[in-house]
Amino acid sequence: MVKKTAIGGGIALLLMLLCFGRSTYSYLTTTLSRVHDSVKSAVPIDFELDRARKEASRIIPEVRRNMHVIASEEVKIEQLEKRIKVMEEKLVQDQKDIMHLKADLESGTSNFIYGGVIFTAKEVKRDLEDRFDEFTLDEETLKNLVKLLKSRDGSLRVARERLAEMQAVQRKLVVEIDNLEARNKMVTVAKASSEVSFDDSQLSRTRELLDAIESRIRADEKLLNAESRTMGRIPLEHEEEEADILKRVSSYFPGEEAQAGQLVEVVH
Repeated sequence: MVKKTAIGGGIALLLMLLCFGRSTYSYLTTTLSRVHDSVKSAVPIDFELDRARKEASRIIPEVRRNMHVIASEEVKIEQLEKRIKVMEEKLVQDQKDIMHLKADLESGTSNFIYGGVIFTAKEVKRDLEDRFDEFTLDEETLKNLVKLLKSRDGSLRVARERLAEMQAVQRKLVVEIDNLEARNKMVTVAKASSEVSFDDSQLSRTRELLDAIESRIRADEKLLNAESRTMGRIPLEHEEEEADILKRVSSYFPGEEAQAGQLVEVVH
């Protein structure tokens, strides 16, 4: 899906460029940059981390190739050192032989015997010249070989340092990727925890039912209290009413009050 989006965006930009010309180049490049950023931001982090780990793993073959180059150079340097050593030994011996022939010629003798063979002074002189020319040439070659050895030693030292740096960086990248993966997992877990939702619909329904029941009970209680206050009023006597009833009785039974008084005295 991401790939299709990128291709579609690129085709749209190309068509706009063909239709409107170079005047829209700045606009198109800005739009292309935004499309690229949006596509990149849409790629999951896990995918990018996997890609980074694969890229880091591709460093290992490069390290091995460099190790092979260093090992090959080390072999060549060893061979060069052996060659220099052999040439140094040869030059030492050639110098001795040259000085021997020189001393013989300086003695003034006309004939010389070497290895049971008689050589004239002229033959010895020619041989001395050949030996000396060869010696000077070998000596120059030895100097060049020593310079080459120093140069190769320096290059080998630099190559070893670069290889060590490459290995250190590769290990650091792997550790950094591991760290990023751990941090990404923590973020993922945190997101998952924050997005967890529980089904509390039954709990809500039960709570609403209990609230409704409580409301009805409270309403019934208030109604009963109101009714009890109305039906159970305290009977209050009004003095005016009492006075009226006494007058009514007295007026109904005239003369009876005096007899009631005498009866009370007799009782006492």
